[in-house]
Amino acid sequence: MEQILNPISTTKNSELSSTALQPVQSEALIEVHSPDNALSALTSEPDLPALERILRWLDSSTSNQRGFNVLSPGPKAAQIIFVLVDEIIPTHWRLLKEEKTSSARRSQKHLLRCLRSSAGCGAIASHLRSQIDTLKGKKPQKDVTNDVKTPPLAALIEVLEHVLSPDNLLAIFWTDIGTLALSQTRVSLLWKETVSLFASGKLLSLVGEANHILNEVSSDVREGSWIGKGDEYARWLGRNISHIIDKWRAWDAQDSRKAILQMVGKALTLGYPVQVVETAYSRLLSGDESLIQQYRAILVQLHAHEQRLLLYSLIRVLSTRQLNDNSEYLRGAAAVISALCADSASLQDQSVVWLFGNSPEAVVHSHATRRAVVLALSSDVDRVKSSIWRALELFSDKLFIKHAPILHQEVNIQVMLMLAGHAHRHDKKFLSIVSKSSIYLNGISNHLAASSPRARFLGMVVGTSMSELLDEPGKQLQFKAEESESAEWRWYKELISLNDQIGSIADLKPLVTLTTLKTTEKIKKQSTSPISIGNSAGLNSSSNTTSRVVKIEEIDEDSESEDDDLPVYAKPDSDPSDDDEDPTLVQRNKPTVPAYIRDLLSGLRNTEDFDRHTLALKNAPSLIRRKTDFGTEVTDHVEELASIFVGLKDRWDFEEFTKLRLQAMLAVLVAEPLRMGQWFSRAFYNGDYSLGQRVSILTTLGLGAREIAGMGKDDANITGAAASKNPFPSKRLPDKLHNLYALEAAPLSTLSTQLEQTMIQPLAASAADKLTGPNALKIRTFSSRMSVEKKRQKPISNALAKIVSEGFFFPLTGRWAIQIQALGTNAPQSSPLLLSHLLKTLSLILHAAGLSTITLPQLTAEFWSFLLNIRSSSSAADPSVLEALLFSFLTLLD
Repeated sequence: MEQILNPISTTKNSELSSTALQPVQSEALIEVHSPDNALSALTSEPDLPALERILRWLDSSTSNQRGFNVLSPGPKAAQIIFVLVDEIIPTHWRLLKEEKTSSARRSQKHLLRCLRSSAGCGAIASHLRSQIDTLKGKKPQKDVTNDVKTPPLAALIEVLEHVLSPDNLLAIFWTDIGTLALSQTRVSLLWKETVSLFASGKLLSLVGEANHILNEVSSDVREGSWIGKGDEYARWLGRNISHIIDKWRAWDAQDSRKAILQMVGKALTLGYPVQVVETAYSRLLSGDESLIQQYRAILVQLHAHEQRLLLYSLIRVLSTRQLNDNSEYLRGAAAVISALCADSASLQDQSVVWLFGNSPEAVVHSHATRRAVVLALSSDVDRVKSSIWRALELFSDKLFIKHAPILHQEVNIQVMLMLAGHAHRHDKKFLSIVSKSSIYLNGISNHLAASSPRARFLGMVVGTSMSELLDEPGKQLQFKAEESESAEWRWYKELISLNDQIGSIADLKPLVTLTTLKTTEKIKKQSTSPISIGNSAGLNSSSNTTSRVVKIEEIDEDSESEDDDLPVYAKPDSDPSDDDEDPTLVQRNKPTVPAYIRDLLSGLRNTEDFDRHTLALKNAPSLIRRKTDFGTEVTDHVEELASIFVGLKDRWDFEEFTKLRLQAMLAVLVAEPLRMGQWFSRAFYNGDYSLGQRVSILTTLGLGAREIAGMGKDDANITGAAASKNPFPSKRLPDKLHNLYALEAAPLSTLSTQLEQTMIQPLAASAADKLTGPNALKIRTFSSRMSVEKKRQKPISNALAKIVSEGFFFPLTGRWAIQIQALGTNAPQSSPLLLSHLLKTLSLILHAAGLSTITLPQLTAEFWSFLLNIRSSSSAADPSVLEALLFSFLTLLD
């Protein structure tokens, strides 16, 4: 067969073979020597080597000051950036990520440096908008993968994250703008565009909408980019501003400093001023006073509303730290405020407005924060005197006494007494003039004549405190009332004798040092942990390189008689943990039940260890109740416990998490009712918590009030009740989200339903009895006295009646009025979910207080006014709010 197929002749075409085997000329061999050449090469679908060559040339052009520079605004640079964003990123970014070669990494760096300008970021933002508009209205397709559906949008967001990764990006932008040979007008316009892009929220809103669109179009749930999350983006912006502030002295030119002020002022209006200030002024808040001149110069040169935002945000940041009444941190906080407001009348006026404004910020902050602000103002005697007269105007106003929230009145008097103490130490004659003035005497008289017992209490406290400070012992004003022997009376009287001294900014360092030491100790513990099993196995295998032969000998049975004299030990008990066949899964270091509050706190914070964390959560309610009347452990750590339980998250999907967390919060509230009732009310309005966590706070206040009133046994089953089954699965959230939102509100809904039935049943029975005929024809049955006495329930002491007004009811209603006055319908508490539960909580508290409460008239008037305001609002149309509103009216009328 092979002979039949023998070749007759063979010819070779050298020309054809040379052309056929010659590879196509790669675009990487194209010389890039001009922007036109680079633009044409980019639009001709280059491969990866060619793309690297083009990007390398564009990256090298960024150092040119006179020739072409891709960072310089111009028509050719704009076209190149447009092609990079519109074609190169969607096509090549994923390939550059998947390629693990050094060439691909270099291409990524060149591409990012070419886009690291305001023009590059603006081009990405415009393409994001077009991609979002394209994807709007599209439904998720199950047959198409996520990478195919949204490659341009996801790639653009990822590139933008890499471009914005440096914390000194804005400083780099300004430096690059200064190196370009541009006119002053073009520099100003370019920087305004940069400020508008980064500090006005354009990128934040675009990426936030893109995150939402990606989750809608994609079948998987994405975490989302940090650029679209307001708090994270604000912190990034604050870190960039911090680097800009460091350049204040180096950028001594007027245009440079004006650029810094533009960026700082615009960033404060982003909507997250607290996060921006916390990171921008992080060095100052950490006790570093080397840049105080720069911080003060920037603050003084801002506009008035920007100064107010920055100063108030700085005070809010200071108040979130470990600020208490007896700490160096308080003096350090006062030193920061005093140093920033020194020699600036407008800033000092803003501090006074913070204390005494129409909707003062001081009301929503702690007493220690108000004390620090007062201490910062104490160095200016004239300012202190004018502030006292301003406080007296509110103190003597009849409308303020009658209609202002009690919390607002308390804060006004606290600040006034502290200012009076500072003024008396500087000028002893001033308070004598004040005590004889008509405005002061009218204020005392109006408070004593007020219908509210709390207002009368405040008037007596002010009069007694001022009299003891100014009058001789035999002529001092005294009120023989029960309140004059309480601890709160003594606390108010001590305010006027406080003698605080302004410390230094370096006093803020101990807090940071303590945190650093804790972190260092944790790292040391981790570094000194035993070597892992794999390493120890490796060491053993390397050390035992030689082997030996073991000789096996047979032992005679007679030899066992020699061991008869040895003691016989019993067989050890079996350990359930040893039943596992895999010895690596046996856990010897089992967590123990916490016996002290500090062990409980440590276990609750350790969310990485499932066994220890769940064991601490299970034993938290019983341990807190057991330790309440034993020692001061709970009293010393009660606020820390409450903060942990309110912010605790179910990381392990624990079945009884909601029940145990609610029981623990109830135990914390019952341990210190007055103090923690006010704390929970403040956390509901001012804390950074989710809707579910705020609902749990209201549930704790409602059930805790009933337990303090002696109704805890009736609510024992309700505390752990599960949500009712929804007969319509289509209207039910997924199980995880349903447990998160529904279980928090189950006790309140159950209690409100029971109370409704209890109140309506007698009315229904009476109506039915009237329909049966006249009373003369009815038969009455009489019981013996002994049987009546057996059925009669023993009276229960109602401890809630003594503290309900100042510990539970007035803090909730007073802060509501302040929130609505400041934020209006934008307040998160005005949402239908929270508003309905707030109404039910107030109703439960009022019902639990009982008819024997001394302040019942004031509670009734306050609640009636509160309900009428809610009835006239737009939220009353919601079915859940309407139901809660009707239940509240029923409770009030009952």
